[in-house]
Amino acid sequence: MSIYDRWHKTHPKPGDQPCREHSRGKTRLYPSADHFKGDRWQVRWRDETGQQCKRNFPKKAGTDPETCAEAFDAQRKADTDRGEWIDPRLGRTPFRDYAPIWMKSRLHRPSTVETYEGHLRNHINPGFGGLGLAAIRPTLVQQWVRDLQVVTGLAPRTIGTVYGIFASIMRGALRDGYLRKSPCVDIRLPEVRPTVVRLLSPAQVLALAAAMPDRYGILALLGAGLGLRQGEAFGLALDRIDPTTEMVTVDQQVVVIDRKPVLASPKTPASLRDVPLPAFVLDGITRHVELLDLFPAAVLCRTPRGTLLRRDYFNKNIWKPAIEKAGLPSDTTFHDLRHTFASTALAEGVPISEVSRWLGHKSITITVDLYGHLVPEASGRARDALDKAFNAAVVP
Repeated sequence: MSIYDRWHKTHPKPGDQPCREHSRGKTRLYPSADHFKGDRWQVRWRDETGQQCKRNFPKKAGTDPETCAEAFDAQRKADTDRGEWIDPRLGRTPFRDYAPIWMKSRLHRPSTVETYEGHLRNHINPGFGGLGLAAIRPTLVQQWVRDLQVVTGLAPRTIGTVYGIFASIMRGALRDGYLRKSPCVDIRLPEVRPTVVRLLSPAQVLALAAAMPDRYGILALLGAGLGLRQGEAFGLALDRIDPTTEMVTVDQQVVVIDRKPVLASPKTPASLRDVPLPAFVLDGITRHVELLDLFPAAVLCRTPRGTLLRRDYFNKNIWKPAIEKAGLPSDTTFHDLRHTFASTALAEGVPISEVSRWLGHKSITITVDLYGHLVPEASGRARDALDKAFNAAVVP
């Protein structure tokens, strides 16, 4: 027997008085110390470690395993036989307690850990932190996604990132046996608009460099001339630049960990790369080194105090004033310099596979999706090739 009546004694003692409320005919029930306290029916079982577990229910008979003891017990036994039993105590684990367990299991870079922890703290735990894992339902998740957009005002791309972290945690909970199924089913996310590729002319790039303080102007050339990401440009050091081979090795970037900028490896293995060094960039680097009297292995750009650059500091205090002074649109970003590098190379006939490698894209598909339309005369070359192949077979 695994179902017990909490309100009545299994073994009454001599002299005990029958329960007036529940005794029927010849069936005599004797009240226990828990009579009318909490739910009446209790299911008991032992977990895989042999420890006894129990759960109380308001009803004995019925079909709902959440409220009926017999239905829960039958489901538990069937699931155990199939090897699918989920201990309901695990399902009641608060999300905020499981999330750190999941985080510790991941092989994330320190900068990624900081990003994930920030999204957990700011956007995920406020919605789900106090809820048991099994209490999180798809409708609740969909409402949370809507609130991120309508109430919090996050951009669709950021919402996709935050939701991806949450969904990964719930998949971990499912894999670890905390859940029977994930609530991240048929969740609709806001539509992410395609990236707008803004291209700067050479004159605009040089104007932007001139609009920055002398110690930072070289960054505009690193973005437009080498296609470096902002963090990669911040972390480029002199000993990664080889004037003899006219190549630049990209193997480090500046990231912020514990609110401090530090040098770290690039974001993906594909980001470790060698990039051609144009003469105008080398000339700019030479002038920059002479201006600041840098030692041979120095990082090219640091603050006047000698610290590495932080993205937020640079964007607010250096970039925004510079684009205004150069007469560029107010939403011009450092990444637009990278777009300019790619488009200029493609316009001059450089194969898109090479451009993809120099950009450090994980897949050429990313490059094609962003810049494929910039490949010159692609449609014309396709027509000529097909005409040449089929002309011989065309019957006059």
